[in-house]
Amino acid sequence: MADQKINALPTKTAVTSGDKFLMSGAAEEYLIDYDKLATAILNKLTSKTFTLDQGTKTLIAAVNELNSKSFSVSNIATDVSQLDDIEETTVSYVSGALIEEKSVYGFAITTAYRSVVSQIVFGSFAGTSSIAVRGKSGTPLAWKSWKIL
Repeated sequence: MADQKINALPTKTAVTSGDKFLMSGAAEEYLIDYDKLATAILNKLTSKTFTLDQGTKTLIAAVNELNSKSFSVSNIATDVSQLDDIEETTVSYVSGALIEEKSVYGFAITTAYRSVVSQIVFGSFAGTSSIAVRGKSGTPLAWKSWKIL
């Protein structure tokens, strides 16, 4: 097997612990264990810095920042009027609220920027998947009618 061509070697579909890879180094070729190669790649990925919109960060720091800015559902609306008073960016769980006389189970996303407030509700509307949207506008600001898409 010493003079066998690489492309004549058998093909494997899954790498297992204990397998070795042929590496071409600066001075010579060598073998490296799969587990050691995986550890080296993981170490490189977690220590390498990437230039992002928010600055230069490691992959771990970027994921941690993203996770710290994520949101969770804290509101449960059982009546659509409970959504009327939300004027900040938030996610709410909708459980049986009536929108256009249809019982809705799903999620509502409220987005607010200055005096512009919009809501989108997606989920099951009386057993049929749909999306409903509405916005707040006018003087004084008031919710417009729901539009079911």
